[in-house]
Amino acid sequence: MLKLNLSSGRAIGQLELPAPLDELKQRVNEIHMEGQVNTAPAVLNADSPVPALNWHLQGIRLDDDILQKLNQLAETIDGMNAAGRYYLSKSLDQEIQQELDDVFRLAAHIKTSSLDCCEVIPGVTSHQELGKWLVEHDRLEDRAPEALRPYLDYRSIGIDYCNEHEGEFLADGYTGIRSGAVEQVMEEQGVLHLTLSTAKGTFPLSFPASDERLEQAKRALDMEDFAQAEITALKSSTPYLTDLIPLDAVTVEDANTLALCLKEMEQEDGELMKFCAVLEVEQPDTFTEAVSIAMDRDDYERVPEDMEEYGKQVLRRTGADDEVIDTIDGYMNFTQLGEDSMAEDGVRQTGFGLVRRLSKPFPPGPEIGQAMM
Repeated sequence: MLKLNLSSGRAIGQLELPAPLDELKQRVNEIHMEGQVNTAPAVLNADSPVPALNWHLQGIRLDDDILQKLNQLAETIDGMNAAGRYYLSKSLDQEIQQELDDVFRLAAHIKTSSLDCCEVIPGVTSHQELGKWLVEHDRLEDRAPEALRPYLDYRSIGIDYCNEHEGEFLADGYTGIRSGAVEQVMEEQGVLHLTLSTAKGTFPLSFPASDERLEQAKRALDMEDFAQAEITALKSSTPYLTDLIPLDAVTVEDANTLALCLKEMEQEDGELMKFCAVLEVEQPDTFTEAVSIAMDRDDYERVPEDMEEYGKQVLRRTGADDEVIDTIDGYMNFTQLGEDSMAEDGVRQTGFGLVRRLSKPFPPGPEIGQAMM
């Protein structure tokens, strides 16, 4: 159960989710009518089995779309076991308030993988019992000889293990996070996220996605081909990419290809900024065209904004080394060379810096401002 306290100016009301969507909409409208007409109801606080959710939901203003997502989130949480809810609370960012879509994707992922992420030891309800269980099941790196086991400080062993694995004693026993599980989930969350929808329901997918995860989506939505599903939402972990990439005719296959390219870009300094700059200039008409640009990104180059430095870079391309450049420094106008070469090379200015195309210069665009000098 997810309980939301709402405010709409003067009025305060409560929602209990999950519930039939029509009933929720009616209740939100009542709160809206009781409050200020121009103030959409917003979440004051949230009470749920996942305590960390409270901060992440605060301040969300409710419309029909948000209300539906909150209802789905509540259904997902209700479908979790205690370990999954505990793990979700631990996995939510403690420093940055995450968007609702990100929270939902994380919850949906954990619901299907909590047993892999969490260690559950039924019946163990204290540090003393935990330490004894670990010793008896040879779970410690330094195994104690049988003769010494009765003399071990089980409570201290349990405390250390609990702290190391962010463990907690729940009603039915001990629950802790397996080593590296949080990092694994963040990795699996991917760089592109979309939601598939069919008559059977919705399924969130993060990319790059494994073949196993893709098959899991097909089973969950009872389909043989992704063409049978509608992509109802697409988001990138790099926010400005969503504004630069056309979302028409997106396919799961293209999304996976683009995500793999984005992963590679993240490993190279400046590559994501270059890709964004190229997208701004090229303005692809389709998602597939954007994917092609990502795959052909070596045909583009970021350009230094300093005209003098660009002039020197042009000389280096012709074979001049630093010794030659240092020798002629003071006798040559590098800035003028840089300015003239930028026009000849088709360098374009974008919100992500200067960029040029190597195979064929970009057509002339707005003149690069003198601020770049």
